[in-house]
Amino acid sequence: MDSSLRLQRLIVAALEGDPRLRAAGVAVYDGPPADARPPFIGLGPDSAVPWRWKDGGGEEHRLTVSAWLGRDGMAGAKALMAQIEEAVLAMPRVGEGIRVVALRLARAQVRRNPKSWTEGRLEFIARTLKE
Repeated sequence: MDSSLRLQRLIVAALEGDPRLRAAGVAVYDGPPADARPPFIGLGPDSAVPWRWKDGGGEEHRLTVSAWLGRDGMAGAKALMAQIEEAVLAMPRVGEGIRVVALRLARAQVRRNPKSWTEGRLEFIARTLKE
């Protein structure tokens, strides 16, 4: 899980460094505190499995990034999700001792939560190698 933590750090840095997300006051949490108020971004769940070929290997990661909004409707969540997607896909591919050799959005979903919040979930697939 070492490379998973390193990948998470790269993603957090990309999200926290995005000027549009910063200007909107969107916090990024590994595990949102109980008093977190939307809008915010939460990380997880994620998984990592070995990825091998004849001359080497690394890991394939599936990481979910959730966007939480405290208002009705889907449009606001989709706009925030688009910003998150752009920030993650534009992040540096080398850092934290890993190289991201592949990164893509696998799926996205928007849904309502019992607290009347809207959650947008983006699942990314990344393949990493240790540097």
